[in-house]
Amino acid sequence: MNSTKMRRKVVPAASENGDPGDKQDQLLLSASICNGEDLGPFIRKTFASGKPEILLRHLEHFRRYKESEIEDVCRAHYQDFIMAVDDLRSLLSDVDSLKSSLYDSNAKLQSVAVPLLTSLDSFVEARSKCRSIAPRLYDRLTFVFS
Repeated sequence: MNSTKMRRKVVPAASENGDPGDKQDQLLLSASICNGEDLGPFIRKTFASGKPEILLRHLEHFRRYKESEIEDVCRAHYQDFIMAVDDLRSLLSDVDSLKSSLYDSNAKLQSVAVPLLTSLDSFVEARSKCRSIAPRLYDRLTFVFS
């Protein structure tokens, strides 16, 4: 895997006066913005030359370019997003039906298990009493039923 950042290609805007230095400045500015670099040198150079309008025009063009790029990506993935939302809704309804089915199964299990647990508790209590009353009788009954 490469450890270097991939750099995006940015299309420069058409220069109004056709100045090649202006085009190169715009290309460098766009590349710097895309790569997350410091814009301080560009701003200092622009204000030192007394032409902040050029920088503002370049930044405006870059903003419009990125907005159109974002709109294109959104348009391309809109249908996929809608389909994913529909899938999530159907999954949610399936989860709700599974949840209610699980609740019903638990209620049935509880209704069957409560009497069995009551019987088991009674049996354990009776066996405990039997052990304490007649230890030898208990040993004989255990031997007979084993």
